[in-house]
Amino acid sequence: MHGGVLSSPKLTKELLSQFSTGILQCQGAADASPLITPFLATLCHHLALDLHPDCYLDQEFTLTPYGKAVSPTTAAQCAEDIERSRLFMQAVYQAVQERLTPQRPVRLLYAGTGPLGWLVLPMLGQFTAQQVQITALDIHPASLDSFCAICQAFGLEDHISAWVCADATTWRPQQEHSYDIVLSETMNQFLEQEPQIQIFVNLQRCLAAGGSLIPQQVLLSAELEWQYRQKLQSHHLGPVFCLNLDTAKAMAQGQNGVLHSSMLLPEFEPGPVDIKLCTEIQVYKQFWLVEKQSQLTLAKYRKRLLLQPGSVLEFSYQFGQTPLWQLDYQSLTFPLVGSDDLSVEGLFHFYRLWQKIQIKKLKLPTVLPADEWLIDRALLDLAGLGLHPGLQLLYRCNRLSELQQEVRQLSFTEAQKQQINQQLRELAAGQQRMAIPSVLSEQQLAFWQQHGYLVVPAVLTPEQCEQSRQAIWQYLQASPEQPDSWYQHQAQSEKIMLPLFRHPALDANRQVPLIRQVFQQLWQRTDLVMSTDRVSFNPPQTANWTFPGPDMHWDMPLRAPVSFATQGLIYLTDTTEQQGAFCCVPGFHLQIDNWINAQNKTELEMQQQDWSAWPVKAIAAKAGDLIIWHQALPHGASVNRAAKPRMVQYVNAYPLQ
Repeated sequence: MHGGVLSSPKLTKELLSQFSTGILQCQGAADASPLITPFLATLCHHLALDLHPDCYLDQEFTLTPYGKAVSPTTAAQCAEDIERSRLFMQAVYQAVQERLTPQRPVRLLYAGTGPLGWLVLPMLGQFTAQQVQITALDIHPASLDSFCAICQAFGLEDHISAWVCADATTWRPQQEHSYDIVLSETMNQFLEQEPQIQIFVNLQRCLAAGGSLIPQQVLLSAELEWQYRQKLQSHHLGPVFCLNLDTAKAMAQGQNGVLHSSMLLPEFEPGPVDIKLCTEIQVYKQFWLVEKQSQLTLAKYRKRLLLQPGSVLEFSYQFGQTPLWQLDYQSLTFPLVGSDDLSVEGLFHFYRLWQKIQIKKLKLPTVLPADEWLIDRALLDLAGLGLHPGLQLLYRCNRLSELQQEVRQLSFTEAQKQQINQQLRELAAGQQRMAIPSVLSEQQLAFWQQHGYLVVPAVLTPEQCEQSRQAIWQYLQASPEQPDSWYQHQAQSEKIMLPLFRHPALDANRQVPLIRQVFQQLWQRTDLVMSTDRVSFNPPQTANWTFPGPDMHWDMPLRAPVSFATQGLIYLTDTTEQQGAFCCVPGFHLQIDNWINAQNKTELEMQQQDWSAWPVKAIAAKAGDLIIWHQALPHGASVNRAAKPRMVQYVNAYPLQ
């Protein structure tokens, strides 16, 4: 079995005549497909040619000095491109018919016959050998042998005046010979990879006066495309190149300027754009292949280019074994503005931060300041976005106007903007705005110094905890009375972390003065930014749900000396030691520098430390209690072996200096 059929009719003149008559009358791909598919299968069956062999790697192609001559199998596969086949067959037939004379046959040079001689078969079924003669040219002997076998089966040998195995990019007839038609469909989209251009440059010399190349024209053009507010925008740039008889003659005379084109880019909002490379083919006179009608006219793209608006885009064709169009352009630059540029809805530093994200995302050669991470983070926290949601917003906005629209939807009042800007300016300047509070006792401070963590009771009221729990249940679409509902949120979570950053109840918790004052006293400074962080939901472990972590870890670089910084969380549920409680190694902050220096391990290896022999402590506390710890303590959640979930809101504060 070959070509996907169990049995197949013999190749007879009647079969060819039926196919020829039918295909030459078709008006579109829908009419042509029922004719082409079985006829192609019959030819492949006769040749024992499998169009789609298993593990096909197409290793039988030939690289010419001017491009890739595809393998016989790949050439045969082109016949499955229905509209391409129909239009070329009808065009060739009309071109021959228009040149018929009683004096001599129409002479046609077919360069790149493939194994089927596919594009001329219908025409051969309609004309006699006295009316048309073919010179069959292909670089692969196997293709010529297969086409010859088809001609013999159909009784068409007398239509073939010569069988030529040669490279069409360089071949010349041995004697002075001219052709009425030169047919070559040795091309790919946008005239890249395959040697169509050089074949026409070479073979146009063989045309008789008034002769035609088929295809008659290959028109290349370019468009500019970009996404704006999730909608595709486009701008037609203009023609790139036209391959026809005139340009083929010009190139044969060394006038390769036709292979260069320049076009002025419009003014557009800076950001990544795509260049859409379009191909249209005038096969012959009224026979056109336009976009998406064929594999040959599918658009190609140069993706995510950084083009300077208003500059010049240059196209130049590069000959060689892999011919392609080279694009030269002026690259986009993002001059980094100062933090005082308020282009993003009047907010301090927002435009500069977005620019830095774009420079990183687009890999622009701009040196970024290394000491602005804290003010970047502070802006996102003070704007109520939080680090991860804020960065996601910045990354998805490719253009300034998109960012402005996103920030506008946050609905800041002018007073809120002024407050954010004032806080950022003061924080950046390291200004202390008030006296350091004393809300912690001497005993609490001594415990902190010794153990590196502290439980501060009742920073939230029972009502605040209940409102916070309800926000989490609502986010999970779960119920405290329905344990089965506790485990249906896995697609929304990262381990036990939930990406719930903003809710009126959670926002109110962050504004509790006592929480801020605890951080201020431990830091011994008041110029702190409160984080906008996530919550977590740690349900009881079951036979069907295993605690996923995070296990013991650090959230900082493991490099000595370790600087002072805090981390914190608020229990929203009464939490026993067995209820998935927060765990840490008390006092480790006092020895971490020596421990790191003694390890002789990578940071990843240190993060994978086995803590089974260490005094890991699970911290039990009440709903509303704040647990705050030194960032040097290894810490993590634990398996919940109780009957109720553990809920937590993460909080923290940090300075910019």
